[in-house]
Amino acid sequence: MRLRRARCPWGWLGLLGLLLWPAAQAAEPKVVCSSISPFAFEQQGGYRGYAFELGQEVMRRLGYRGQIRVQPLARANRTVQSEANVIGLWVGRIPEREQTVRWLHPIIRDDFSIYTLKGRPGAATLEEAKALPLLGANIGAANAIAAQRQGLTRLELINSDDANGRKLMTGRIQGWISSHSAVNFFIRLHGLPDNPFVKGVKLSDYQAWVAASLNTDPAILDQWQTTLAAMEADGSLQRLAEAYGIQR
Repeated sequence: MRLRRARCPWGWLGLLGLLLWPAAQAAEPKVVCSSISPFAFEQQGGYRGYAFELGQEVMRRLGYRGQIRVQPLARANRTVQSEANVIGLWVGRIPEREQTVRWLHPIIRDDFSIYTLKGRPGAATLEEAKALPLLGANIGAANAIAAQRQGLTRLELINSDDANGRKLMTGRIQGWISSHSAVNFFIRLHGLPDNPFVKGVKLSDYQAWVAASLNTDPAILDQWQTTLAAMEADGSLQRLAEAYGIQR
């Protein structure tokens, strides 16, 4: 007696669709962005910035319906490190965070140095930096961690990098721990005709990456990595970087 092979009622294409169903139905992740210029900043009732607009473009290409949630830097970092299914549009990649998120794509390669004003005491060496009365950095940020690693303790930590630049200009702090990209954007944003800053000692190299929470759906990780790679290839990332004076 010949045995008849059971037939799949949906056909092989239907069976393949069922196997892929969980990936196709991966829940849209929460997308967060830290509110530090030039990554994300408020202007005329809305948000702009390199990382914010980068995220908008990825979400457009993926057909997302949600909105980017702009949060203070320390909170945004905690969100992507502790919650499920979260994309962080930029996270500083430092050893202390290496195992806390999944790193998807680098968007900035820069460094943290100490900037002072021309004609004022400088910070060409670490010893000179330690002699300055007060240095500005950001709460929960990689620049503050870089300073602490180098033994710099006279720090005033706030949420706004732009405010740090203004405080240095008015003498409320004597050194600004910042990246070249942030300083360059500050000069452009405020229309300063000449660069008033002197770049001093480098504290550390710095990279910012698009990152995801550890338990993000693998399908989501693949979609974001593929889309960011495509934006790298078609020049979208570079054009955005140039628009905001970002060093890549």
